[in-house]
Amino acid sequence: QLKSDYLNTWLELGFAYSRLKKLDESITYYKKAITVDAKSHVAYNGIGEVYRDYKKDMNEAMTWYLKALEVKPKERKACFGMGYCLNSQQKYTDAIPYLRTAIAEEATYTAAWVELGYSLFKTGAYTEAEEKLKQALVLNSKNENARYYLVLMYVAQKNKARAQEQVDELKKNGSKYVTELQTKVSAL
Repeated sequence: QLKSDYLNTWLELGFAYSRLKKLDESITYYKKAITVDAKSHVAYNGIGEVYRDYKKDMNEAMTWYLKALEVKPKERKACFGMGYCLNSQQKYTDAIPYLRTAIAEEATYTAAWVELGYSLFKTGAYTEAEEKLKQALVLNSKNENARYYLVLMYVAQKNKARAQEQVDELKKNGSKYVTELQTKVSAL
């Protein structure tokens, strides 16, 4: 009411409503932010995230991430979002350049390292996939997804010893994936 053209208020409302899982309201507030400043990539990313993480509509999410990339071509969150969505659609090769860009823009972006490692694993580039997933663990030693994908990759390579090492680490951290992964490792 005091300053209706204050961009950050609309962005924060969009973010807050997404976390409250009031998704339509979130999108409405992000769109209001776009009317205030169409050159701010943040609102486009916010809408993309709502569609990716909550509505599980990867195509619509990518539409919004691409709008963010029109405004800021190497924007790390939009690149990560595109890579994540493409991975979820099994378009691993297409995801790789976006994820590499996200990491180039922020070298400590753990989630991007994990997604890139996953893409590389799924394309059969095991050596590089292992390197990327281990880098994610350097950044966050308790990253469950990095260890999960390492186990799957080691199982695919029939490397029981390395797979078991990762399962053991997941056990130490109380991971919900231990039973599922231990079954796969034990079957080797």
